[in-house]
Amino acid sequence: MAVTKYIEVRNNDNIVTIDDNYQNLVRDGKSFRVRKYKKCNSRSEFVPSNNEIYQYFKDENHWDILITFDVDESINEILAFSAPADELVKFFPLRIRDRYMINIIVPLDANYGDSESSLQVYLGRISFAKYNNRDLTAPEHGAGLMIYNKDGKPIFSSEEQYLRVLHYYFKCTEKLHDAQQVFENTILDFDEGIKIAPFSACNFWRYTPQVTINYRLYITFLSMTSIKISVHAYGGFFNQGEFGISGAIEVTTSFMVIG
Repeated sequence: MAVTKYIEVRNNDNIVTIDDNYQNLVRDGKSFRVRKYKKCNSRSEFVPSNNEIYQYFKDENHWDILITFDVDESINEILAFSAPADELVKFFPLRIRDRYMINIIVPLDANYGDSESSLQVYLGRISFAKYNNRDLTAPEHGAGLMIYNKDGKPIFSSEEQYLRVLHYYFKCTEKLHDAQQVFENTILDFDEGIKIAPFSACNFWRYTPQVTINYRLYITFLSMTSIKISVHAYGGFFNQGEFGISGAIEVTTSFMVIG
């Protein structure tokens, strides 16, 4: 395929990776960790904050944690996270416009779920990194590789740490009756350490005349290079009155795995 721009670089799959109109999605500073928390007695006390903070309470079976961040939608800011491997810990990440939330379920029989101090150790090991579109600047003392467009604007620097999409996960199910079967034990394996950056996530209900059940799609870190996707019931309640709904629903979810 002919190159039609001032500069155009394509990878082995013939996808443009750099051109003169390209806005690089670069890492905005170093990875950071959540270190402060607010202990809550009930879920109703979870108030999303525009500062990173994790909040949790304990019932007889698990810890329930909420981590919230503000992201700048105007610069296409993306917040990605990674966590230590623990097959019993489930993550429900969700981005809604300029708010990024991660709900974490830690059973008491998980490696880090038996005491409050060990839970804080686990939460302190979850890392986050922000990526965004921003203007590049040429370093004063040179760089390994700089690429400029026709207007003399830097569009690529080998010194920057760029977002590399290893996998884009998208699934849409129509007339879904059994979410457990559709998503159960979907495993993604990679050759290097990964982070998760969600666009949307499943949170849906299944109605019967007797009970309404809330389901969620969870991500579990099996290792630094492997994740498992599954659906679990999040809670249920008995329907009031004589009316109920049964039937099929549609579920759509998407997120990026980056490295």
